[in-house]
Amino acid sequence: METQSQNNFGNRLKLARKYAGLSMQELANALNNKITKQALGKYELGLMNPSSDVLLSISKALNLKPDYFTKKKQVELGEVLFRKVASLPKKTEESIIERVRDYIERYLEIEHILNIHTIFENPLKDFKIKNKHDVEEAANKLRKDWNLGTAPISNIVEMLELKGIKVILIDDVDQIDGIAVFTSSGIPVVVVNAKDKSTERIRFTIIHELAHLLLELSDEIISNSKEVERFCHLFSSCLLLPTEMLLKMIGSSKRSYIQLNELISIKEYFGISIRAIIHRLRELQVITDNYYQRWMIWLSKNHGQKKEPGEYIGQEKSKLFDQLINRALAEELISLSKAAALWNVSINQLRKGYTGVK
Repeated sequence: METQSQNNFGNRLKLARKYAGLSMQELANALNNKITKQALGKYELGLMNPSSDVLLSISKALNLKPDYFTKKKQVELGEVLFRKVASLPKKTEESIIERVRDYIERYLEIEHILNIHTIFENPLKDFKIKNKHDVEEAANKLRKDWNLGTAPISNIVEMLELKGIKVILIDDVDQIDGIAVFTSSGIPVVVVNAKDKSTERIRFTIIHELAHLLLELSDEIISNSKEVERFCHLFSSCLLLPTEMLLKMIGSSKRSYIQLNELISIKEYFGISIRAIIHRLRELQVITDNYYQRWMIWLSKNHGQKKEPGEYIGQEKSKLFDQLINRALAEELISLSKAAALWNVSINQLRKGYTGVK
């Protein structure tokens, strides 16, 4: 019998099954019971090793490349911080975690092939957050340390990836907003649900999840989960739209009336929702609580709970992973077959879309 550390295939099979959200019996059913539940259990425990035919059948049933099951190194994840609804099924949660793990493993593999070694350093380490003012100072410090100035951030995903933060956008699960986690080697990972979300909301959620990873909150704040969420919301708002710029565009004196077009202009320039702008103006005491409530009622009545006027023309998409694989292909460091495995697509799918000039 193999030890847990020796049982590589069994460990990978268990992760792959969770990735697919399947029980052993459900996987056996997907294999038309050519491989029984009992046999699958023995594989996972390391009591049996699969033949090449069995490996191919399991790979096909789980829609994964055979390479997945032969990888020796497994990415370990720290505490996974979920923002989810209470009704999220356990199997769905496990599936999302394994999808994240698999993506990070493939990402790190291509970085290793290209000899890329990115070490993430938190610019806000030891910057203790005790109040709302500290949150704004932290956002300003991050902009300064990352040389962002006070201008809008055009592509947050791209910016974070260049800083060594892995960002994953998913669009097939309803019950979560986002996930924040560090790998055991200190790589920060942000996962955001983009399904039916506006670009502004996606941007806001990415920074919110980033806040969970970067902010050093006081024990008093950490003890109150609602306060933690409020502080992360505030950090997202401050990073997306610095107070200096908001007050320059809206005025620093108290406002009893704000035109809709003023808010749309800010939204479309900075990529932040009108609701977040209004909330921020209330925090800054530019508008009263009463006027804030009147705006929220008007938005809900005229545009519903999630939609609002104005449209931010921008895109949040992960590009670096694809770029690294294409670079490795161009430099002939990997084969088309290896690229297909890294992208988790068939070789035929890859051949249809891959072109180059020599």
